[in-house]
Amino acid sequence: MKQNQKILAGIILLAGFLSLAIFSAPLLGFKLSDAETCEVDNLGNVISCPHEQQVRDLEAALPLVISIAIVVGAGTYYLMSGKVESTEKSLKKNTDVILKLLNSEEKKLVNLLIENNGKILQAEVTRLPGMTKVKSHRVVQKLIDRGVLEKESVGKTNVLKFTQEIKEGLL
Repeated sequence: MKQNQKILAGIILLAGFLSLAIFSAPLLGFKLSDAETCEVDNLGNVISCPHEQQVRDLEAALPLVISIAIVVGAGTYYLMSGKVESTEKSLKKNTDVILKLLNSEEKKLVNLLIENNGKILQAEVTRLPGMTKVKSHRVVQKLIDRGVLEKESVGKTNVLKFTQEIKEGLL
């Protein structure tokens, strides 16, 4: 089944369940009317109450409603879970393709950014194995020139982060 068909089937399944629940309630005797009142004697004891039957009907129907809700939820999850998995796989592929286009120092920096949700201090780059201050500055500048990173000055330090389009593709 194609992905769009699965999504459509999940939406139809949820809408059908909600419609069934809403429209079948009055047929099962669950009516909300103010005309029905409970009879009470002078001492406050309930003589008769039409709501008691509705409560008993609700208690009887509750396991069925819960069972149907679980089946609908499981079915919807099954139909929608493929979309989440395929999105994660495509993002992983995109990340792998991007990393193949980078040299080893650039890969280290991009991996560090990915691990830190796309935002790090520039001073952390020099702490990477094999990176000196000069080398880290050159790597950062190359990635800025290519449009992969942005540099934001915060006081005496710089914060490096992915550009918006790279962030949307990777994170």
